[in-house]
Formats: sequence, structure tokens, C-alpha cells
Amino acid sequence: MNRIKIILSILQVLFTNLIIAQTEYINTDRPDQSDGVYTVPKFKVQLEEGPTLAPETFINNFMLRFGLTSSTEARISLDYGRSGGGKGLMPVTFSVKQRLIEQKRLIPAITFVAYLSINRWADKDFRDNSLPYEVKLAFENELTSHFTLGYNIGTADQFHTMNLTLNLGYSPMDQFSAFIEYFPNISSNAILHNVDIGLAYAPLPQLQFDLACARPIGSIYNHISTTFGVSYIFR
Repeated sequence: MNRIKIILSILQVLFTNLIIAQTEYINTDRPDQSDGVYTVPKFKVQLEEGPTLAPETFINNFMLRFGLTSSTEARISLDYGRSGGGKGLMPVTFSVKQRLIEQKRLIPAITFVAYLSINRWADKDFRDNSLPYEVKLAFENELTSHFTLGYNIGTADQFHTMNLTLNLGYSPMDQFSAFIEYFPNISSNAILHNVDIGLAYAPLPQLQFDLACARPIGSIYNHISTTFGVSYIFR
């Protein structure tokens, strides 16, 4: 009888873990501007795809994410379209995310993110010999079971530009989430204020559809940009 109880206990644990693994919903870095603290699980592949539309702009955004370890992921971004009078493949961007700490009460979860763009691999309209990079820290506080507060602090253009985000997320259920976000770009010449809102729906744990709209605040350029996309994780 003892052996039977032990076997049944082991089977119960395995079955429970299997259910939890199957119902863990996909977590993406789109369609908002913030990088999240989440990293793709070890040896898993996640694809994030969707176009961004604005006046005289159409850019298809594609990102492949791969989990190197349980807390580290590598990524490649390929953007193609037209913007600013140019057309074609834009600079290829490699990035890495490294989770640093998990949330502990008031101390937020923190993840380090770094980007490097290879401009010489772009089509001629976007090509040059520079190697732009950006580094940032992503923070997240789980305020309640339904609300999260995410924020990024980053720098680019050889530390001449600061990129900030502040994102309030709401998720009443695993399948649905929404957000509102403020993201200024600060340089020595100007401060550009922007805001966006969006939502995401996951009909399956591994599949997500999203939609978001963004616009500048207090700028003569008051155009609205829209993005919609789909993401999938291979498990």
C-alpha cells in the first residue's frame, strides 16, 4: 500500500506540473514600447510579428526570441518597410535580456536589456557604417492580482539620448490584457512626449493577438500610429 501511495503521489505531482506548464500564457514585448522583465524559457523559441502604420510610414516588425538559460534570452529584430523617404530592410538589431532579480515586496523585478544594430546589413536607403546601441533596465511591480506597473530607463546615441517608459497594465484574466503607457524621448535638443494604449488577447496559451495606437503629446506632429500583430511560442 505504501508503494502505491508513493506512486500515486508522484503521478499527481507530475500531472499538476503538466497542467501548470500547459496553461502558462505567452508573455510578449509587443505591442507597447516597454521591454518587460520576462524572458523566454530555456531552449524555447518565441516569434513576435506585426506592422506599424503611420502617415507615409509602413514598417513590418519581426522579432525572434530564444531562451539561452532560465533567465537569459537572445533576440534578433528584422524591420522592413518604408519610412522617411526610404524603403527596404532596416538595420538588423541583435539584443539580449538578462533577468537580475525577482520582485520582493516593494523592490521591483529588474531585467537588463542591451541592443546593437548592424546598419551595414540594411538596404541602401538605411545603410551606413555605424553600430548604434542602446542599454536599459526594465522594472516591474505587481501591484495587485490584476494590475502591474512597468517602467524602463534606457540610453542610446552614445548616451546622448535617454528613453523612458511608464506602463500601467491591467489583466482581468489570463487571456486578456490592456495597458496605457507614457514614453518620452529626452535629448540635449528636445523632449518628445508620447502616449499609447493597447490590448492583447490570447485564445490559446501559446498564441496572442494584439492592437495598439500611439501619438505624440504637445507636438506639432500629432499623427497617430497604429500597430497590430500576432505572437507565438513554440513549446
